[in-house]
Amino acid sequence: MTTTIIKAISLHLPWASLIPMGLKKYETRSWATSYTGPLLICAAKKTSREQKLYHQYFLNKYQQLLTDTDNYIEWDDLPFGCAVALVDLTACIRMTPAFISEQPQTELDTGDWRVGRFAWQLDNIRRIVPAISITGKQGLFDAEVELPQKLEPIFATSHE
Repeated sequence: MTTTIIKAISLHLPWASLIPMGLKKYETRSWATSYTGPLLICAAKKTSREQKLYHQYFLNKYQQLLTDTDNYIEWDDLPFGCAVALVDLTACIRMTPAFISEQPQTELDTGDWRVGRFAWQLDNIRRIVPAISITGKQGLFDAEVELPQKLEPIFATSHE
Protein backbone atom coordinates (compact mmCIF):
# COMPACT_ATOMS: atom_id res chain seq x y z
CA MET A 1 0.00 0.00 0.00
CA THR A 2 1.15 3.49 -0.87
CA THR A 3 -0.34 6.69 0.56
CA THR A 4 -0.96 9.21 -2.16
CA ILE A 5 -2.90 12.41 -2.80
CA ILE A 6 -5.13 12.04 -5.83
CA LYS A 7 -7.97 13.94 -7.48
CA ALA A 8 -11.34 12.44 -6.61
CA ILE A 9 -15.03 12.88 -7.31
CA SER A 10 -18.05 11.62 -5.38
CA LEU A 11 -21.00 10.11 -7.19
CA HIS A 12 -24.22 8.78 -5.75
CA LEU A 13 -24.84 5.08 -5.94
CA PRO A 14 -25.65 3.23 -8.05
CA TRP A 15 -23.88 5.50 -10.59
CA ALA A 16 -20.48 5.29 -8.86
CA SER A 17 -20.54 1.49 -8.93
CA LEU A 18 -21.74 1.36 -12.54
CA ILE A 19 -18.21 2.45 -13.51
CA PRO A 20 -16.36 -0.58 -12.06
CA MET A 21 -19.33 -2.77 -13.06
CA GLY A 22 -18.48 -1.91 -16.68
CA LEU A 23 -21.71 -0.11 -17.63
CA LYS A 24 -20.44 3.48 -17.52
CA LYS A 25 -17.30 4.75 -19.25
CA TYR A 26 -18.28 8.43 -19.24
CA GLU A 27 -19.27 10.53 -16.26
CA THR A 28 -21.73 13.19 -17.43
CA ARG A 29 -21.64 16.60 -15.80
CA SER A 30 -23.13 20.07 -16.25
CA TRP A 31 -19.63 21.53 -15.91
CA ALA A 32 -16.33 21.07 -17.70
CA THR A 33 -12.94 20.29 -16.23
CA SER A 34 -9.50 20.94 -17.66
CA TYR A 35 -8.08 18.24 -15.38
CA THR A 36 -6.86 15.02 -16.94
CA GLY A 37 -5.06 12.24 -15.12
CA PRO A 38 -5.76 9.74 -12.37
CA LEU A 39 -9.20 10.11 -10.78
CA LEU A 40 -10.59 8.31 -7.77
CA ILE A 41 -14.29 7.42 -8.09
CA CYS A 42 -15.98 7.64 -4.69
CA ALA A 43 -19.45 6.38 -3.78
CA ALA A 44 -21.37 8.86 -1.63
CA LYS A 45 -22.94 7.75 1.65
CA LYS A 46 -26.38 9.12 0.71
CA THR A 47 -29.01 6.52 0.00
CA SER A 48 -32.62 6.73 -1.09
CA ARG A 49 -35.41 4.50 -2.30
CA GLU A 50 -35.05 6.09 -5.75
CA GLN A 51 -31.37 5.10 -5.92
CA LYS A 52 -32.23 1.52 -4.99
CA LEU A 53 -34.88 1.42 -7.72
CA TYR A 54 -32.39 2.73 -10.30
CA HIS A 55 -29.88 0.08 -9.21
CA GLN A 56 -32.47 -2.66 -9.61
CA TYR A 57 -33.44 -1.28 -13.03
CA PHE A 58 -29.82 -1.38 -14.23
CA LEU A 59 -29.25 -4.89 -12.85
CA ASN A 60 -32.44 -6.17 -14.51
CA LYS A 61 -31.81 -4.46 -17.85
CA TYR A 62 -28.13 -5.42 -18.07
CA GLN A 63 -28.18 -8.69 -16.14
CA GLN A 64 -26.73 -10.71 -19.03
CA LEU A 65 -23.83 -8.29 -19.46
CA LEU A 66 -23.11 -8.33 -15.73
CA THR A 67 -23.52 -12.01 -14.91
CA ASP A 68 -21.00 -12.95 -17.59
CA THR A 69 -18.40 -11.08 -15.52
CA ASP A 70 -17.47 -10.68 -11.86
CA ASN A 71 -18.92 -7.16 -11.95
CA TYR A 72 -22.46 -7.89 -10.67
CA ILE A 73 -23.05 -6.14 -7.31
CA GLU A 74 -26.32 -6.37 -5.36
CA TRP A 75 -27.68 -3.24 -3.62
CA ASP A 76 -26.88 -4.49 -0.10
CA ASP A 77 -23.26 -5.10 -1.14
CA LEU A 78 -22.64 -1.63 -2.60
CA PRO A 79 -19.81 0.23 -0.84
CA PHE A 80 -21.43 3.45 0.43
CA GLY A 81 -18.92 6.11 1.56
CA CYS A 82 -16.00 4.42 -0.19
CA ALA A 83 -13.55 4.83 -3.06
CA VAL A 84 -14.64 2.16 -5.56
CA ALA A 85 -12.48 2.68 -8.64
CA LEU A 86 -9.38 4.35 -9.96
CA VAL A 87 -9.65 5.63 -13.53
CA ASP A 88 -7.79 7.84 -15.93
CA LEU A 89 -9.79 10.92 -16.86
CA THR A 90 -8.57 11.40 -20.43
CA ALA A 91 -10.93 13.97 -21.96
CA CYS A 92 -13.83 16.30 -21.22
CA ILE A 93 -16.10 16.40 -24.26
CA ARG A 94 -18.90 18.92 -24.82
CA MET A 95 -21.98 16.98 -25.85
CA THR A 96 -23.29 17.54 -29.35
CA PRO A 97 -26.15 15.69 -31.05
CA ALA A 98 -23.60 13.78 -33.17
CA PHE A 99 -21.51 12.73 -30.14
CA ILE A 100 -24.60 11.69 -28.19
CA SER A 101 -25.87 9.61 -31.14
CA GLU A 102 -22.59 7.62 -31.10
CA GLN A 103 -23.11 6.39 -27.53
CA PRO A 104 -24.22 2.84 -26.71
CA GLN A 105 -27.48 2.34 -24.83
CA THR A 106 -25.62 1.57 -21.59
CA GLU A 107 -24.11 5.08 -21.60
CA LEU A 108 -27.39 6.76 -22.51
CA ASP A 109 -29.12 4.91 -19.65
CA THR A 110 -26.47 5.69 -17.02
CA GLY A 111 -25.80 9.38 -17.68
CA ASP A 112 -27.48 12.71 -18.39
CA TRP A 113 -26.87 13.05 -22.12
CA ARG A 114 -28.24 16.46 -23.02
CA VAL A 115 -26.68 18.77 -25.60
CA GLY A 116 -24.34 21.29 -23.99
CA ARG A 117 -23.40 19.10 -21.02
CA PHE A 118 -20.00 17.42 -20.66
CA ALA A 119 -18.88 13.81 -20.90
CA TRP A 120 -15.79 13.00 -18.88
CA GLN A 121 -14.06 10.12 -20.66
CA LEU A 122 -12.89 7.42 -18.23
CA ASP A 123 -10.18 5.00 -19.36
CA ASN A 124 -8.09 2.33 -17.63
CA ILE A 125 -10.88 1.61 -15.13
CA ARG A 126 -9.68 -0.40 -12.13
CA ARG A 127 -11.91 -1.62 -9.31
CA ILE A 128 -10.63 -1.05 -5.78
CA VAL A 129 -11.12 -4.23 -3.74
CA PRO A 130 -11.79 -3.92 -0.95
CA ALA A 131 -13.29 -0.46 -1.36
CA ILE A 132 -11.57 2.23 0.74
CA SER A 133 -13.62 4.22 3.26
CA ILE A 134 -13.46 7.92 2.37
CA THR A 135 -15.25 11.17 3.13
CA GLY A 136 -16.48 12.57 -0.16
CA LYS A 137 -16.94 16.19 -1.15
CA GLN A 138 -18.68 18.06 -3.94
CA GLY A 139 -16.81 18.78 -7.16
CA LEU A 140 -13.26 17.60 -7.78
CA PHE A 141 -11.27 17.31 -4.57
CA ASP A 142 -7.90 16.08 -3.35
CA ALA A 143 -8.13 12.81 -1.44
CA GLU A 144 -5.35 11.23 0.60
CA VAL A 145 -5.67 7.46 0.35
CA GLU A 146 -3.68 4.27 0.63
CA LEU A 147 -4.01 2.50 -2.69
CA PRO A 148 -2.96 -1.10 -3.34
CA GLN A 149 0.38 -1.28 -5.18
CA LYS A 150 -1.24 -2.93 -8.19
CA LEU A 151 -4.78 -2.52 -9.46
CA GLU A 152 -5.73 -4.61 -12.48
CA PRO A 153 -7.94 -3.10 -15.19
CA ILE A 154 -11.30 -4.84 -15.00
CA PHE A 155 -12.06 -4.61 -18.73
CA ALA A 156 -10.77 -3.04 -21.86
CA THR A 157 -12.10 0.47 -22.39
CA SER A 158 -13.06 1.50 -25.87
CA HIS A 159 -14.42 4.88 -26.90
CA GLU A 160 -14.48 4.24 -30.62
